Amino acid sequence: MIRLASDELERRRRAQFGRTIMGISALLLMITSAVLPHVIVEAATLVPGRSLIPASRFFLLANPNAEAFQGATSVAAVGVGISITYLGLAFHQIGLITGIASFWVLIVEDVGRWTRRLVMVSGVSLLLSASTVVLGYQLLTNAGVPSLLGYAWLPTVLAGLIMVVGGRLARRRLVTTWYWEGPEIVQP
Repeated sequence: MIRLASDELERRRRAQFGRTIMGISALLLMITSAVLPHVIVEAATLVPGRSLIPASRFFLLANPNAEAFQGATSVAAVGVGISITYLGLAFHQIGLITGIASFWVLIVEDVGRWTRRLVMVSGVSLLLSASTVVLGYQLLTNAGVPSLLGYAWLPTVLAGLIMVVGGRLARRRLVTTWYWEGPEIVQP
């Protein structure tokens, strides 16, 4: 058994603490981004909420020819705005599912190759989500549809940045299979 020096133990303890803060903050930001208000059309008064699931449901079922979009400049512009906004909300859902399944990779000492890639998928999806939802909101507003942009995009961007940066930092902690680390065990 190899004993580590006290300064090495302290360095590992500080690194573990920093990774724990990063992982927990990413998880909390992802949860916050799911419950905060997202984009919604002002004329859609029957929607029960503006969190991720009701907003996604609204844009999934929205019809550019509906009454809420009658004052728009063109039906095609409204259709593009609806589609882009829903694409952003779908990216958000993908980022949340993969992020909640893999945020622990930011915390642990040894990281596998595929779990690190899952963290990167989550981070990129969350970053794409925020920018795409804001773009969809701008397209709807430019088409003449009165819309409201919630502030869920901010924790989405922050969670995406933490996941991408944490995934990049986890590259140094990659561990491959025992065969690649100690092939002399198997070879004659």
